[in-house]
Amino acid sequence: MAQPPALSEDYYLRNFETVLRDVLGRYGDLLRPEEETRISGFLALPPPARRLLVRMLTRQGPWFRPDGFHYPEIPDVPGALAVLCAGGFCATGASASTGDLVALLRKDELGERLQGFGIAFPRALSRDGLAELLSARADPEALKAALVQSLHPVAPRDPAWVRLAFFLFFGNGDQDLTDFVLADTGRVRYEAYPVDPRDRLFQARADVDFLITLREVQEAFAAAEAAGDLAAMARITGALVGREGHPGVRQSRRFHRVLNEVGRAWERRKEPARALECYALSSRPPARERTARILAAQERWPEAARLAQAMAELPLDVAEEKFAGQWLRRLARRDPLAAAWVAGHPPPEPLPGLRLTVPRHPSGSVERAALEAAAQDGWTGFFTENGLWQGLFGLAFWDQLFAPLPGAFQHRFQSAPADIGGPDFHQRRREAIELRLEQLAVPGALAPALLRVAEGKRGISNAFVNWRLLTQELLGTALAVLPAPVVLSVLATMAPNPMAFRSGFPDLLLYRLDPPGCVLWEVKGPGDALRPEQERWLRHFNREGVEARVAWIAYG
Repeated sequence: MAQPPALSEDYYLRNFETVLRDVLGRYGDLLRPEEETRISGFLALPPPARRLLVRMLTRQGPWFRPDGFHYPEIPDVPGALAVLCAGGFCATGASASTGDLVALLRKDELGERLQGFGIAFPRALSRDGLAELLSARADPEALKAALVQSLHPVAPRDPAWVRLAFFLFFGNGDQDLTDFVLADTGRVRYEAYPVDPRDRLFQARADVDFLITLREVQEAFAAAEAAGDLAAMARITGALVGREGHPGVRQSRRFHRVLNEVGRAWERRKEPARALECYALSSRPPARERTARILAAQERWPEAARLAQAMAELPLDVAEEKFAGQWLRRLARRDPLAAAWVAGHPPPEPLPGLRLTVPRHPSGSVERAALEAAAQDGWTGFFTENGLWQGLFGLAFWDQLFAPLPGAFQHRFQSAPADIGGPDFHQRRREAIELRLEQLAVPGALAPALLRVAEGKRGISNAFVNWRLLTQELLGTALAVLPAPVVLSVLATMAPNPMAFRSGFPDLLLYRLDPPGCVLWEVKGPGDALRPEQERWLRHFNREGVEARVAWIAYG
């Protein structure tokens, strides 16, 4: 096995500076003067000082003991600290709380401090217990002065500029320098899509600040609702709905979740107009369901029926699809459009199922137990669940997923485009997706095409492909035994909203090669129940001509 490439001694600094330089070049106009000064000032520091600050920023802090810094590439730690403190990048212990400083002490040092203050040292106490005792019994001012003098603690000063830079670079608050390391060591490989430094996810600083503080906005609204402060609720709602038109905000899944939460709050307050205003801007379920319910409550039957039919024809997730069918049947007595839909969509037939009594599998897995039971009846199989079908989607639409569209790729550490969960994903790629489906529908084209992609891309990160599960054996077998039209029907169903339809697939793919054939099982152990998304895919496969059933397992 090839050894991963060795990292340079200051790899972390190089990666950190890559983020800063990208942000200066791409978003310099969105930075406030003090932020731009701070970033430029950091880049002008001597290398040892830069290295030490990044080391602190990437360790758990915020407070540190200089005697704990042992880095070969920073031989003069005191000198680097002096530069950082003089430049305003580090704070000294005078600004720390007593609790911050006590947290830096080892257990034996806590005992010494207790004795120094004349406090009995109960050796049986844990380190946390000793810290609590010292903080409670010692004079806080005297303790702080002693610790500042002996520990010389330091902390990065006001690192908000760092959080801002990483948010702008990655476009989210979840990724950090770890992504650089995983890529640089070869542990994760990414597709070689182009990243245009002129392509920006954010156009206005207000949008950046809004998204960074969105959790606080969410909490503020919840507090206002709990207090019954309608004016504050209205003010926060106005700020939310006023952001919808901005690209970076529209692509934030949290933003749409908050819109739904705020809409439900206004529903509870019997304010349907405000609720509808929120739902109209949300691209995430259950916004359309809640809208349909409000319209029906207002006896706006034609509007409710049209919306329910739109949900039935192009659902955003399984829950929407199920709701739409049920709701149209309820509206059929009141609206001719709903009645016409119901006439063309009879209620679904009961799902096929089987009941098996099996011994417990040594692994405890009910799916493994079901596989062994199926083997006794002549079936060979794989435990695939969602991984197989997601993988087929990722392979089939690899080029479409990684198409270099504006805003899709902000950095080189993406396993999917930035808009994958947003309302624009399918709309912006509709023609390319439809063309790809036509190409794969040519008789004999599907399996060779997907196998070629797998061979050429194996190991490259794709949000839909789990390479450890999607082995050559599984992929080759699945494409050999599954009818191509069935696979194509799944791909076409997932394409409009792949994130919403990526789960609920049957657990087991069972097959025979002589004569060729396959069945799909959703395995349910004792006390387990079928979820809506699982029911949806089972019906889909049966409708497309592949036997898919629920295997109800009992142990005996």
